[in-house]
Amino acid sequence: MSPLVSIVMPTYNQAHFLREALDGVFAQTYPAYELIVVDDGSTDDTARILAEYRQHHDFQIITQENQRLPRALNAGFSRARGDYLTWTSSDNVMLPTMLAVLVQALDAADPTVGLVYADRYLMDDDGNDLGRFDLPDYDRYLLLHANLVHCCFLYRRQCMERVGLFDPGFIYGEDWEYWIRISRYYSMKHIRQALYRYRLHRTSMTSEIVRGTANNIPYAEFARRVRRRMPLRWWIGKLKWRWLRAFHPDHPMVSDRTAWNRAATIAAQGAS
Repeated sequence: MSPLVSIVMPTYNQAHFLREALDGVFAQTYPAYELIVVDDGSTDDTARILAEYRQHHDFQIITQENQRLPRALNAGFSRARGDYLTWTSSDNVMLPTMLAVLVQALDAADPTVGLVYADRYLMDDDGNDLGRFDLPDYDRYLLLHANLVHCCFLYRRQCMERVGLFDPGFIYGEDWEYWIRISRYYSMKHIRQALYRYRLHRTSMTSEIVRGTANNIPYAEFARRVRRRMPLRWWIGKLKWRWLRAFHPDHPMVSDRTAWNRAATIAAQGAS
């Protein structure tokens, strides 16, 4: 029997992108999934659009007052029944083979691999292509200095059972902190296919960070907390990161970050 995949989609006032995100889920070629949408206190047309889609598709809707992303994710995953888990934002788009490719990769992986992740395309506010952005292969040390997993991923339920839910103290860094927790017990594997479209726009987290307007956990505070938990691993990663910047500027961790920031700046300026 194919493993059940649980997809959680938190959403807050993104009705203008929501249809495209839902269509991406329902276009998946892998059939054994459940979708749990968490409406985190939206005041736009989100409820109407979800009701419209419920007439044609079977999925769960959780409606709650705005509690921000980590708690919205926790509300969704508390209802998840799947053997494999993932989540997607309501302004991004899962490409049709995403689940099929990642399920196959996780099925074939050694049990010590708890999570697989893949590359992505970037797009602007209007869906225009900003290029493909490939991620580095997994490195447990560098993970403490860059979110290697990012937005296209699938992980085993055992990961959640071992490390718990998302930490509300890491707003806009909740996913990265979660991968770091998982990495204490499991390895991860990079799948070199682009299976996701990530939107950079005026209200996206990355564009807000570029403009300095994001209400997120500051990187310095994030790094301080991680360094306090894993000091030796953090410093090894710091040395590796500096070595890559100095001697391997073509490494995906270095070159991709530069290209990513350039694309985010273009998207932020274009929407201003």
